[in-house]
Amino acid sequence: MSKNMIWLPMEDRIADVATEMANKDISAVLFKAGDEFIGILTDRDIIKIVAQGLNLKDVKAKEVMKSPLISITEDASVQEAAETMRDHKIRRLVVKNKNQIVGIISESDIIRIEPELHFLIRERSRLGLSQVKPLEISGPILDGFCEDCKNFSEDLRNQNGKWLCKECRGN
Repeated sequence: MSKNMIWLPMEDRIADVATEMANKDISAVLFKAGDEFIGILTDRDIIKIVAQGLNLKDVKAKEVMKSPLISITEDASVQEAAETMRDHKIRRLVVKNKNQIVGIISESDIIRIEPELHFLIRERSRLGLSQVKPLEISGPILDGFCEDCKNFSEDLRNQNGKWLCKECRGN
């Protein structure tokens, strides 16, 4: 997760938010109402605003930020984070420790750490299996690389939380 995050008042104009994001070289900003974090705005959200032809100096963050925040605890697994992103169709999650925000994990963080997990979750979603938990899948699911031997297989199956080829499963 990234601990390099900032928050801004939700009354800020998008032009100012974008300037702050560029100055800090970050892709997401959190917004507060009083002491409570209530929303997030990403670089992609700003692109959508521009594409709609809206003037960034006229639009306030509170009008376009995503709220409520979707979060996970810092002790959640990378797989849980990826599945939460998939289920909510988002690319960033707020990470909390005892209801305090301690960072943000992004889809690119997951790709950097576990590229196979990202690929498999995307493929499950594409195949219409997004609601099936990995341990419930018993048949062949897709082509990919075995998590044990790292060899390519056309018959990956989930066994004890790992995607394995036929040889590594012992079948």
